[in-house]
Amino acid sequence: MERAMDKVRYVQRIRRPNGAVDLYFRKGDHREGPLRSLDGSPELRAEVDAILARLARAQAAQTPRAGTVGGAIQRYRKSADFIRLAQSTQKEYERLLTEIEADVGDVGLAEVDKGWIRDLRDLWAPRGHKATNDRVQVLKNALMSAVEDGRIKANPFLGLKKLAPPHDSDEVNLAWTDEEVDAFIVLALQRNMPGLARAVALGRWGGFRRGTICNIPLNARVIAQDDDGLTQRRLYWTTEKRKVLCDKREDSRLSAFLEGTPARALTIAYDQRGHPWKERSLNQAVARLIDTLALTKRARHNLTPHGLRHARGLELAYAGASDAEIMAQLEHTTERAARIYRRQAERRRMADSGQDRVDNVVALKAERRRSSNGA
Repeated sequence: MERAMDKVRYVQRIRRPNGAVDLYFRKGDHREGPLRSLDGSPELRAEVDAILARLARAQAAQTPRAGTVGGAIQRYRKSADFIRLAQSTQKEYERLLTEIEADVGDVGLAEVDKGWIRDLRDLWAPRGHKATNDRVQVLKNALMSAVEDGRIKANPFLGLKKLAPPHDSDEVNLAWTDEEVDAFIVLALQRNMPGLARAVALGRWGGFRRGTICNIPLNARVIAQDDDGLTQRRLYWTTEKRKVLCDKREDSRLSAFLEGTPARALTIAYDQRGHPWKERSLNQAVARLIDTLALTKRARHNLTPHGLRHARGLELAYAGASDAEIMAQLEHTTERAARIYRRQAERRRMADSGQDRVDNVVALKAERRRSSNGA
């Protein structure tokens, strides 16, 4: 028989001002009570056991069953493929995985085939082509281990096309023009938002991704010597998303702008409170000023911070930079994106060259007409 004063696990004792002691159940973040049974009694142990059993049933109900999409997603969250993602990417994937679990988490893996994936893609389509394609890609990542080990019989994503954007939709992440950058910076400074202006400067003249814009510290700007022993300002930092070393001479336009604006935080760019930017807050701040500029046609609608990076990439390509040089400047891990910028620059040069030929022909015809009229 149990002794009267034996203590029961997960019981918390709270003494009231009048000296009485209330008993509460406490396990992790779960707390309930006061408990009805006397301290140390067999009834208290039975009451606690009943609570533990109820919590176990609730946990089991929330845990995805093995052999389901939800179970595969839970497994993916613990995989090396997920853990090695950048923290910002993990956060975005987690948001999408939670939505996918709510939509199809209880679907058995045996039901997953090409037709089912295609129907799911079409079901998500009203959310927009980018939102749909993002969800399909994340689901593919989560289910790939089930494809590889045979829990899903054949790769249901093989040959599945991405949802195309509407023909009348705007290009995603348009490259900013120099006039738009200048107008934005002027407006930001007029509104006493130097930290936002510095963020745009980092994107345009540094070519940084949004995550780096938010997090690159002041001490990433270092003084070094070039091969001739001359002093130069350099940017030295490991990027957030790809963990690529940034080691490059600072663009003189960026140097001049940063020297002319206040440094009010430990990061180069900062929000109105003098804190490092959060990526979402930076997006919103940029969107608000772009909307203001668009009202007077000083900027196009829907410009994004990533469009500043595109502008830098195109500038490098137009200047004749090689793929390797573009890679080093933009901290790319492959030459694929660099080739895109270079091809776009070549297309522009070829288009301009074609227009030059047309202009020459038009000028020649005009000269001939003037000559014939004069005769």
